[in-house]
Amino acid sequence: MKKLRRFIGTLLLSKGALAFFSALSAVSALMLYAARCSFVFTDNAIFDGFMLGLFVFIVIGGIYLLAFLNIKARGIKAAPKPLMYIAALLSEILALAGIIYTVVSVIVDRFMNLSTTLALMKEALPAWLFITGCAFFAFMYPLITARALKKAVAVCSAAVLLFTAYACVFPVTPYKFTSGPVVFDNGDAYTVSFSTSDTGTGYIEYEYGGETVRKYDSSGGRKNGSSVIHCVTVPKEQLSGNTYKVGTARVIDELSYGGRIGKTIESESYSFSDSFGEDIDVLTLSDWHTKNELAVKTASALGEYQAVILLGDCAPGLMSENDIAKYILDFAHELTGGEMPVIYVRGNHETRGTEAGALGSYLGFDEYYYTTMLGEYKLIVLDSCEDKEDSHPEYGDMADYEAYRREMTNWLEGLDSSGEKTIALCHSKDICIEEELKERSHKKLEALNTSLLVSGHSHSVEFNEDGAYPVFVDGGIDSCGRNTYAASMLHIGATGIELETCDNSANTVLSESVSWK
Repeated sequence: MKKLRRFIGTLLLSKGALAFFSALSAVSALMLYAARCSFVFTDNAIFDGFMLGLFVFIVIGGIYLLAFLNIKARGIKAAPKPLMYIAALLSEILALAGIIYTVVSVIVDRFMNLSTTLALMKEALPAWLFITGCAFFAFMYPLITARALKKAVAVCSAAVLLFTAYACVFPVTPYKFTSGPVVFDNGDAYTVSFSTSDTGTGYIEYEYGGETVRKYDSSGGRKNGSSVIHCVTVPKEQLSGNTYKVGTARVIDELSYGGRIGKTIESESYSFSDSFGEDIDVLTLSDWHTKNELAVKTASALGEYQAVILLGDCAPGLMSENDIAKYILDFAHELTGGEMPVIYVRGNHETRGTEAGALGSYLGFDEYYYTTMLGEYKLIVLDSCEDKEDSHPEYGDMADYEAYRREMTNWLEGLDSSGEKTIALCHSKDICIEEELKERSHKKLEALNTSLLVSGHSHSVEFNEDGAYPVFVDGGIDSCGRNTYAASMLHIGATGIELETCDNSANTVLSESVSWK
């Protein structure tokens, strides 16, 4: 028993162990802070504020371990040893608990929230480095007795500070495109969006009317240079059947007087085609939830197409510009090569996160409900927003979607039918969670002679003809079993629409026909 106690004391309460767990507490606090998107689920299962309390106790525990290490190293007598050891063991357990919780929360969600966790970690990293650095020099550095080691730590710290100071003034990473251009059809115009590795100005260049036209990502006459996403709106007639390229100049420093512009880069030329005959093949994808490669692989089994419909839910949320760049722009560019139109339908997960409110400015949408034409066929694009009431704790008191859905329903009821062959698109087949608005929306779509409603959201492949018009649910992640994906093709022609859905093993899982009304 005595040997066991000595072993445990050496393993958990020696100076080396205390130093290790002090560092682990700091890492645990950073990781738990970054995983706080999952707090709401745990708090609801235990009690509200539980996870915040755990975070606070991990921070306090880390400070205690540093103080205990300092006391032990200096041989200072303080509180009774048993109490100090118990407090140290509890602090070490809390440090492990924070790391385990973070890892488990990412794994349980199958790494879909990893990008959000990394974004929050990156956001907190400067403050974390400053605080941990101060703690190190206050508690740990004085305990180093070896002169050579102390000198090495001082030199390394000076080098880090020097590099940090340089990085504050000069870029240290190469400037490059992180996604090629995507042409979004917003109904009235085309918007060309692309992204870069750092902030910069953006432009599109093409020939029109015998002249070279360069249009910048700008507002009110001023170029937008504070984002890694660049968005330029172009009249449809100017881009239709045309060749274009995009470019960007890195913005190093933007000041009230002057500033510094860095490297300019320019893309290859892209040939954009939106000339449709009577027969059009349109690829539809929904709910890829960060699984870009799986969705692209599935889409490749369906063959060639002339346009793409994205039905929403690219990621669990939009916590950074890079989420939009990677899971919408880079994804859509890989599918289209920047040479065909993309019709975008907002999913409920694109309404969440710090960048959700800015998404429209990145993709060129004032509202996410609109109408557009693919050749002679009309598309009515609707926005179901979130799938729960605005007061739900998942939304952090940031939702006001009931009023928005009411505005959309009023807009929809103001549309007239001009005899076009019509398809409706919405992330959720219900369109609105409010029964009144749901009934009004479906009734108006029927009055507009809608022949088909295409949706996603439920992660299933469904085709239902029981209502006033057929409803097709496109599939998405897990729709044919865990870790599967299903994508679809709409073969649109003069007599109707042929629906074809396949999974990531290239198996056909649905084949249906719809006639025009």
